Amino acid sequence: MNKFKAKGAVTLAHSAIDATATSAIINCEGYNAILIHAIFSGAANWTIKVQGSLTENGTYSDIYELANTGTMTAMSYQTNASKIFVFKGISDYIKIVATEDVSGETLTVYAQPINL
Repeated sequence: MNKFKAKGAVTLAHSAIDATATSAIINCEGYNAILIHAIFSGAANWTIKVQGSLTENGTYSDIYELANTGTMTAMSYQTNASKIFVFKGISDYIKIVATEDVSGETLTVYAQPINL
């Protein structure tokens, strides 16, 4: 039997925000990836990125992953439409930063830690 859970609880990181915001801490202990569900009220660019810390009350920094090309890539994604996406290789504690690139619409973001 696998001692790890496949999926964690769904957390509301941002609720209908209309300006750049950083979420509260999301506990991802025991998980190695995060599903992000971004829901838009209309087409407007937002950038969603993951910041992490090795301790709950530590300093949160942008998380980077090693791409197949050997370069480091930020766990960040810009979009203007509702999507679900996944980032692998997260720390135990994360925050979701939503940056409004083009104003005029709201954004709601849910996060769910998972194991891949």
